[in-house]
Amino acid sequence: MIAMLSTSDGVTEAKIASRVNASSASQPSLALTVTAPAANESVSRNSRSQLADAAPFVMPEVDSGFYAGRIEGTLRDTLARASVPEEIQQQIAHLFAPRLDVTAPAHKDDTYHVLYGHDDTNVQRKRLTAVELRSGGEVHQAVWFIAPGRTDGHYYSFDGRRLATKPFSMPVDHVRLSSPFGYRNHPVKGKQMMHTGVDFAAPKGTPVGAAASGTVRFIGFKAGYGNIVVLSHPRGFTTHYAHLSAFARDLRVGKPVTEGQPLGAVGSTGTATGPHLHFEVREYGRPIDPLVLTSQTRFAPLTTSQQIAFDSMTGALREQLAALPLDRPAGRMASNAETTPNIPEKQQSSLT
Repeated sequence: MIAMLSTSDGVTEAKIASRVNASSASQPSLALTVTAPAANESVSRNSRSQLADAAPFVMPEVDSGFYAGRIEGTLRDTLARASVPEEIQQQIAHLFAPRLDVTAPAHKDDTYHVLYGHDDTNVQRKRLTAVELRSGGEVHQAVWFIAPGRTDGHYYSFDGRRLATKPFSMPVDHVRLSSPFGYRNHPVKGKQMMHTGVDFAAPKGTPVGAAASGTVRFIGFKAGYGNIVVLSHPRGFTTHYAHLSAFARDLRVGKPVTEGQPLGAVGSTGTATGPHLHFEVREYGRPIDPLVLTSQTRFAPLTTSQQIAFDSMTGALREQLAALPLDRPAGRMASNAETTPNIPEKQQSSLT
C-alpha cells in the first residue's frame, strides 16, 4: 500500500513523517510504505533533493494473528509446521501441562484454534490470547483476561474459572500438611527413610479427587500404601493416592478421569498412624515434591461485576476463535483489533 502525500511551501519531510506517525495509530497494521513526491512548483529544489534522497518510511507490522487447523501427527509438530510462533507454542505446552501431551499421536478429529497478540507489559513479546484444542477426545480451552481494577491478568476457562498456574491441583480440601517430602524419621518404623510424597491430615471419609485429568493405572491394595489409586498422565507423570478408606464407584483400570473427579476417601489403611492422605507425584517413576507441582491456592471466583466484564470482553474472542475455518491459512490482525481476527459476519458462531 503506497500513500501519496502532497506537499506545500514550508512542509518538510520530518513533518510528513510526523503526520503519518500520528495518524497510524488508528490505521490497520499492514506494512505501509510512505513516499512524498513534490506536488507543485512551489517546493524548492532543496526540498525536492531532500525528499528524493530520503529512505521510504515503513510502518511496522503488528505481530498478532490467528491459526487453526487439524492436528496431524502430534500437536507439537503440527504447530511447528503451521509456523505458530515458538513462544506461543511454549505457552500452550506450559498452560496445559501435564493435562495435555503435545507429543502424543493425534486422533482423527483433533483440531487447534489459536489467537495471539502482544504481551500486556512488553510489546516485544507475544501473548497467547485464546486457544481451543481438541485432542484425544478432550477439549482444552483458555482465554487471557485482566479483571477490572487489576493490572495483572490470568488465564481462565471459557466459563470464567481461573486456571491454575501449576500442573496439578490439590487432591483434598481444608487439610493440614502433616509430613513433607524428603528424608524423615519414619513415625512407625522409627528410622530415617525417604518420604516419597506428602501427607495431608484429614478426617476419615474426606473426599479425595484427581489432581489432574488422566487414566486409572492401578486401583487396589499395596503393602505400606494400603488402599491406593494410581493415575497416569501425559509426559510420564503419575499421581498416587494412598491409605484410602474407600474407592469411588465405577473406577476401573484404563478408565479416563477428569480433574477433581472423586477417587475415594481419606482413611488409615496400610502403614499409617491415623487418617490421612499420602499423595505422590512421579515423573517417569522418579518421585518429585508434590508441593512444587501443585497449586495450593484456591482462587476466588469472579465477582458478579467481573463475570459480566469477562463475558463482555471475551465473548467476541471466543466466537471468533470458534469461527476460524480449519482450512484457511493463518493470518495477521490489524492494530485496532490486535486480539481478534477480522472474520466475516456469516462465519461467526458460538463455541459449544
